[in-house]
Amino acid sequence: MISVILLSAGEGKRFGKKKQFVELCGKPMYLYSLEKVIGRFDEVILVLPEEDMDRVRLPAGVQKVKGGKERQDSVLEGLLEAKGDVVIVHDCARPLADVELFYKVSKLDAYHGKITAVPVRDTLKEVAEGMVVKTIDRSNVWLSQTPQAFDRRVLLECHFRARNEGFYATDDATLLERYGYRVGVVEGSPWNFKITYPEDLLLAEKLLESMKIGTKESS
Repeated sequence: MISVILLSAGEGKRFGKKKQFVELCGKPMYLYSLEKVIGRFDEVILVLPEEDMDRVRLPAGVQKVKGGKERQDSVLEGLLEAKGDVVIVHDCARPLADVELFYKVSKLDAYHGKITAVPVRDTLKEVAEGMVVKTIDRSNVWLSQTPQAFDRRVLLECHFRARNEGFYATDDATLLERYGYRVGVVEGSPWNFKITYPEDLLLAEKLLESMKIGTKESS
């Protein structure tokens, strides 16, 4: 059984407002991720801000869960409700993730978890106090994305250990790395970027519009 946990509980501090509810080409951003997974996986859990739980109406079979203060807290709230042997965690702030990425990371094989990621294209510089310190070898550097998938029991263990230690990470794979578990990589997509600032939303709108035009022309 595979459970999907969709994270949509952020406050949108850098964006300026709760971006998950901002309209993207005519519908709330969180719906793009939700519509991709409904009917394709055994269980779908949408994690929302506590104050917005009653505001969002969901299709039958989708469970709403109250989020926490930090992203990591919200993932744990979803995990505590999930029943799948494998859980897929995805940020709804990445609305352009292709459903095939969800399928690919869910096949854990010999790993305890898998992430989607893309190789770094640009030259990397380490900077301190406005000055370049050194150039970083980019040959083995990848940019982490979601969806990410995990053995549910392993991820729960890592979350509990991290909470006991007061350790917070920016993604769940970091917790597995911290406690010595194996994490594999599936190559993601440059289009699967995270909406963090208003200009990111404009880029996503342009991409979605171009995709619609391309679909019409090919039909």
